[in-house]
Formats: sequence, C-alpha cells, structure tokens
Amino acid sequence: MRAVVTCESCGLRQEVARAIPEPTTFHIVCHRCELSLLVTVTEADILTAAASVAAGAARR
Repeated sequence: MRAVVTCESCGLRQEVARAIPEPTTFHIVCHRCELSLLVTVTEADILTAAASVAAGAARR
C-alpha cells in the first residue's frame, strides 16, 4: 500500500514514496510549507487498499 497525504496547513497532496505493508505511524515533512505531518495507517486502511487492488485486477 502507498499513502497519499494532504497537508492540513497548505493543502498540498503528496504520495509517500515507500511501501506500507502493515499498520504504522510515522512523520513526514510537507514539501511546500515544511510542516511536520503525522501519518497513521491502520489495519482497515491496509484492507481497503488490498480490496481496491483486488477489484482492479478482477476487472482486467
């Protein structure tokens, strides 16, 4: 799974450049306003992403 994070301060959407295989919490820095952003990925997020990938593969 990859995450797309939206900065609460400036609204910039940015993709996390690493794979996220399990629930975790980490910080990134906004590339526009340099605010530190807390990213929390839950088990539900992982399951939703997996279901989305599976649905996309089924349509091919």
